[in-house]
Amino acid sequence: MLFNLPKAIQPIGARFLSGASAACFGVDVYPVHFASLLKECKSANTVRQIHQQIIASGLLSLPAPFLSVSLPPLPSQPFISPRSLGTGVVASYLACGATNDALLVLERVTPSPPVWWNLLIREYIKQGRLDRAIALSCRMLRVGTRPDHFTLPYVLKACGELPSYRCGSTFHGLICCNGFESNVFICNALVTMYSRCGSLEEASMVFDEITQRGIDDVISWNSIVSAHVKGSNPWTALDLFSKMTLIVHEKATNERSDIISIVNILPACASLKAVTQTKEVHGNAIRNGTFPDVFVGNALVDAYAKCGLTENAVKVFNMIEFKDVVSWNAMVAGYSQNGNFEAAFELFKNMRKENIPLDVVTWTAVIAGYSQRGCSHEALDVFRQMLYSGSLPNVVTIISVLSACASLGAFSQGTEIHAYSLKNFLLVLDDDFGGDDEDLMVHNALIDMYSKCRSFNAARSIFDNIPLEERNVVTWTVMIGGYAQYGDSNDALKFFVDMIQEPYGVAPNAYTISCILMACAHLAALRIGKQIHAYVLRHHQYESSMYFVANCLIDMYSKCGDVDKARHVFNSMPQRNAISWTSMLTGYGMHGRGREALDIFDKMQKAGFVPDDIAFLVLLYACSHCGMVDRGLAYFDSMSADYGLTPRAEHYACAIDLLARSGRLDKAWKTVKDMPMEPTAVVWVALLSACRVHSNVELAEHALDKLVEMNAENDGSYTLISNIYANAGRWKDVARIRHLMKKSGIKKRPGCSWVQCQKGTASFFVGDRSHPLSPQIYALLERLIDRIKAMGYVPETNFALHDVDEEEKNNLLTEHSEKLALAYGLLTTSPGCPIRITKNLRVCGDCHSAFTYISKIVDHEIIVPYETLVERVVSPENEEIASRLTQRFEKKR
Repeated sequence: MLFNLPKAIQPIGARFLSGASAACFGVDVYPVHFASLLKECKSANTVRQIHQQIIASGLLSLPAPFLSVSLPPLPSQPFISPRSLGTGVVASYLACGATNDALLVLERVTPSPPVWWNLLIREYIKQGRLDRAIALSCRMLRVGTRPDHFTLPYVLKACGELPSYRCGSTFHGLICCNGFESNVFICNALVTMYSRCGSLEEASMVFDEITQRGIDDVISWNSIVSAHVKGSNPWTALDLFSKMTLIVHEKATNERSDIISIVNILPACASLKAVTQTKEVHGNAIRNGTFPDVFVGNALVDAYAKCGLTENAVKVFNMIEFKDVVSWNAMVAGYSQNGNFEAAFELFKNMRKENIPLDVVTWTAVIAGYSQRGCSHEALDVFRQMLYSGSLPNVVTIISVLSACASLGAFSQGTEIHAYSLKNFLLVLDDDFGGDDEDLMVHNALIDMYSKCRSFNAARSIFDNIPLEERNVVTWTVMIGGYAQYGDSNDALKFFVDMIQEPYGVAPNAYTISCILMACAHLAALRIGKQIHAYVLRHHQYESSMYFVANCLIDMYSKCGDVDKARHVFNSMPQRNAISWTSMLTGYGMHGRGREALDIFDKMQKAGFVPDDIAFLVLLYACSHCGMVDRGLAYFDSMSADYGLTPRAEHYACAIDLLARSGRLDKAWKTVKDMPMEPTAVVWVALLSACRVHSNVELAEHALDKLVEMNAENDGSYTLISNIYANAGRWKDVARIRHLMKKSGIKKRPGCSWVQCQKGTASFFVGDRSHPLSPQIYALLERLIDRIKAMGYVPETNFALHDVDEEEKNNLLTEHSEKLALAYGLLTTSPGCPIRITKNLRVCGDCHSAFTYISKIVDHEIIVPYETLVERVVSPENEEIASRLTQRFEKKR
């Protein structure tokens, strides 16, 4: 057809079917007429109709010089004017948002100008279709259109935002092959692309090449400084910024570039809490006239707040003339970060009064502040207000709200937040874990919430759904901590071993170590606790958190019966906080070492620590268990008189116990009646225990009635009253109490004792004969009892609470689990080694008396806490765990 065209172009007739071109029916038109019609199109359908007429008329088949037209500039692109009908159709499709139609036409226009490809690529980037933008650039190359200096920055931006290092490096090669390596605009885009892909080394290499060629500008420096800030290299960023201020000032810059420079570097100062550098940057901003620009002001408020200089942040905030919501958010977050929650909440209220629009950052800062302060109810209330206001939460909001639910144990509200996260795509479905950092953070928060709500099946389900290679230290720690605090500590130990197992082993942090030490303390697993201690000493990354870890070590050693080792850890601490002193005080009190406890209390005050109500509670506990009645009562009186502390119900319970031990039960009862607050369950339990010592049945029954009224009765309360009836010989009442317990579904926890020896851990129940060494154990006990009776030991048969004769009671006392554990320890432990016995309940008074005599005739130190806090029986698997830990730690040396 092209070969048969006449030499002179004749008018080409066309008939138009659209309403927009009805005036042209039957009229002969030139290509310029089509151009005018395309200009008037307001919808993609109209453009398609005209496009069809152009194709039917054969105009697109003509040589480009014959179809040269001049269209008015597009409204969105005033600098672009199509020069042919083909590009005119593309322009009209783009103006109507029909990118797919525009692309189909553009691929058939020969030659196709890169400017229209650039527009299409940019449009895909605006729509967030980054992969399509990159694919479009590849199609552009396939049809033979050479990219220009506008095309490549767009494509590099798409590669960085995906991010796709592979595609970005491929286009880097294309840049070098096409001679664009000296274009600073493209090279700056390369620096940004590599930094967004996490390839800081390549970004630095490109920047170095820019500076060597001498083509760098302020944008080049801003790009590399921003890359190092986001790449967690704040010191390098500060060094580059310092060089930048000396070099770039000679180059052509503008105020906008200077503002970006300041805003880029302040986050580095904030992350380092670099006060001096923050002030220097502030001075730089004042000198170059970019302060008090709102963007610079906001960044300065954030930096000063994170450096702990709240007063400076307030001064900058007040100097910002035109504050935006980011300014207010920075100030609210600054108050929260520095613990000044009252000021943060007051500022939040003022924002609402002045009708300042609240965005997700404002709401989240307040919710997080309440949650961190322990005001979980308030945090949930603010979250409800946020939803009612129409503001949508983000991942940080969800994490803060889940933390509040975890603190309250609010299972119902937690599951609602879980469902909301799934519904609003803040969390992927369980069987579609995507491995995204934010998604993992929400999963970790959910595990923590469900664990603290004691819903371990739900927590374990979420945990198991996370691929092994995606779990981080937080994932493992919340799972271990949940089991250690609220579940079975044996499971916590198993998870810890799995955590450090190859090939995806994760190194524990200080919080993980504290959680596993807590599990060891609950189980009295001294061997594993020592291994963890050795691991901590070998790894210096815990030095910055030594307060935290050392306090947990003190607690672990104390509860495992090695209070001397706890004191060694305490003495080796370079600095101590109030928790360190209180933990050591608790250890001595638990083991009945009252003089050492009082000595610690005195040294604590000399060191400048003012004892709080918790320290006094521990001190009263120690005095009670050490028989220092008068000293304990004196300390109780001095709480309010000398220290200005108001005793709580727990303090009164200790005072009642002290009075009962001194034989002043009437005074104890008067103290209960004179309490300034309503007696709580702990007070009535203390009185019930005192009644057991003094066999006061009437008062014991009154205390039990109070506990029943409060729905606070448990197996311990019923056991106490049963023992009181037994001591009084009221066996019918004993039977009645046991029937009542059975009817109410309350089961008495069986007493269990265990001992760790060279051959492992052995546990015993009362009258236990299941152990292979039972014949030797009972034979040894019989010989020991005979020997200590000759020394003056008299069995305290009132602890044998059965309606049998005295001889049978003596036999029952011999079968107590503590004595069986001691006999096993003597049979299996080398002479001179200490024997540590742990029990899940209070140790029997007769057993304590017997152990005192036995310790005089055996070559062992017998360690039995007066009142242990062990929650579970040590699993035999823990010996296997200890062995696996030994192998693992030895391998890591």
